[in-house]
Amino acid sequence: MAAESTRPARLCPVITARSSRTRRRATTLTAAVVGALALSGCQVTNPTTTMLRYAPADGVELDGDALDVRDLFLVSQGGGAPAVVSGSLVNSGTEPLTVTVSVAGEELSPQVTVEPGSYVRLDGVQPDGTEGERMVVPALDSPAGQSVEVRISASGEDTLATNAPVLLPRGPYEQFADDAGGTVEPRETEDTDH
Repeated sequence: MAAESTRPARLCPVITARSSRTRRRATTLTAAVVGALALSGCQVTNPTTTMLRYAPADGVELDGDALDVRDLFLVSQGGGAPAVVSGSLVNSGTEPLTVTVSVAGEELSPQVTVEPGSYVRLDGVQPDGTEGERMVVPALDSPAGQSVEVRISASGEDTLATNAPVLLPRGPYEQFADDAGGTVEPRETEDTDH
């Protein structure tokens, strides 16, 4: 007679730790693939914004053949107050440029000369940090928060035109307050219990 086995017969498979780990890995890998596919779809419908050219400042930019304008805006309280024109004129050409600026159809003085390979700031700040002559609009009707047409003409160049924003003389632009209608007082708020 044959010896009987003392081992019990297996009726159902036993799940070991190894197969459980294998399932977890497969689930994790599947989730990673699905997530990567979902996120790559975002790239198709939303282009990378860091690749887009934009003005990283409060003002606007203009590009000409030899004359470029950077960070152009006006500082004023508006409503008839004077306004300081702020921005930089950059001469990338080989000849000096004589530049005329017009705001809302009014030609401003003085004309500005920009040497080749250099720049001039319209707000009068010199490269060494000293104050020079500012370009000022005697009276600006457009209120702060709006924009106003600015035209910049240079000798031998096409006229550059844009709508530049009008900003209040406060915060970083408070330095222009004396030439832009005075300082802006903050609004008084009422104390109310909530």
